[in-house]
Amino acid sequence: MIINGFASKAAALRHLKAAGYPIHTILATPESNPKVAKNGKMDVLTAPMHLAPYNLSGFQVCAQASAGCAAACLHTAGNPAYMAQKDASRKAKTVAYFKERDAFMAVLFFEIAAHARKAKALGMECGVRLNATSDLPWEKRMVTLQYGSDRPVHEVNLMQWFNGVQFYDYTKITKRAISFAKGDMPENYHLTFSKNEDNDLDCIKVLEAGGNVSVVCSLPVYKTAKVTGSLPYPYDTPDAIDGDAHDYRPFDGDRRGNIRGGLIVALKAKGDAKHDTSGFVLR
Repeated sequence: MIINGFASKAAALRHLKAAGYPIHTILATPESNPKVAKNGKMDVLTAPMHLAPYNLSGFQVCAQASAGCAAACLHTAGNPAYMAQKDASRKAKTVAYFKERDAFMAVLFFEIAAHARKAKALGMECGVRLNATSDLPWEKRMVTLQYGSDRPVHEVNLMQWFNGVQFYDYTKITKRAISFAKGDMPENYHLTFSKNEDNDLDCIKVLEAGGNVSVVCSLPVYKTAKVTGSLPYPYDTPDAIDGDAHDYRPFDGDRRGNIRGGLIVALKAKGDAKHDTSGFVLR
């Protein structure tokens, strides 16, 4: 199979290296992200993709990020000893996405296919989170596909092609979250809206449309939400669920186990978010 003109992942990687982007892989392993690794408890093998968030690479990948969100980004979570290496790798991938889109998307396609095969071999559901540290409209991304160099070229939507893979992300883009709540996204793409310090009204709109909203909380508020199933005003009406029990948001449900929308997903502040004073973290 030839994707965007590349017959293999290796060929696309060679192109990226020649262009100045020595990338070895695009998707991270499930165990590389402790929260994503918890999805294994749900029998879901999940591969995340980490780009350099906000505009750290020189390219904006979080169009509706607030100042508090940018300062508290999960990009800062993890072992500080590996931060410089992690930062360089994510910046290289992000720049390659914008400047060498065809090769980047070819590598991503081949890696999703390999991840899906691995999940099937393990007897697990296959999950992919492409916006682990970004907020890009992957539902719109296309690739060209050929079954041989002498065969016709077809343009296919990434998510529709991998219809057996469950994609999911968080977003701060209100329009995307409401489109998902209304059923206007690919069937295998689940979106959770994210609260920041200045989008309370948008959060309410998403909840009323039937979408879920994630809220980053201080440790005391997070613990209260786990016990009581509620958060302080204005988020005290919907059920609040423990978003750190696992990361697989398509399985989110109320405290009676019903999978549905209109829920608050309470998350414990991590990394630099622990020290937030902007209002991004609910205290």
